[in-house]
Amino acid sequence: MKSAILVVLGLSLLILGRTGLLYQWAVAADRELLLGADATFIGRLIDRLLVYVGFFQHQTTIALVVIAYAAVEGTEGIGLALRRRWAEYLIVVATGLFIPYEVWEVVHKVTLFRVGGLLLNVAIVVYLAYRKRLFVGV
Repeated sequence: MKSAILVVLGLSLLILGRTGLLYQWAVAADRELLLGADATFIGRLIDRLLVYVGFFQHQTTIALVVIAYAAVEGTEGIGLALRRRWAEYLIVVATGLFIPYEVWEVVHKVTLFRVGGLLLNVAIVVYLAYRKRLFVGV
């Protein structure tokens, strides 16, 4: 189910980005929210964010990453349902791929939630690898 939702999201990004609907929605939101009449900092910030989203040049990349992530999630699910050993490895590797990003986030700004998330992710990867005896003798 999660994979199907991610595929729909990725395809929607591709289609909406190519047809210009995201830009049209950003302009409509700008008009409906009357952001041009508001001179506050928050109003200008929201206005710039909506225009940025409308002109976002990397929608294709984001859509392809979402679709690839959906494929990995679907492969994990099918592999686990069929009780395949490779699916256990795939889960540990896919979960561990986020650790460098989390370390980068903690280095740039240390917060309790970021450190906790990093420690939790490392603990999950170590637990899964130890519990399933993955990477033993490798």
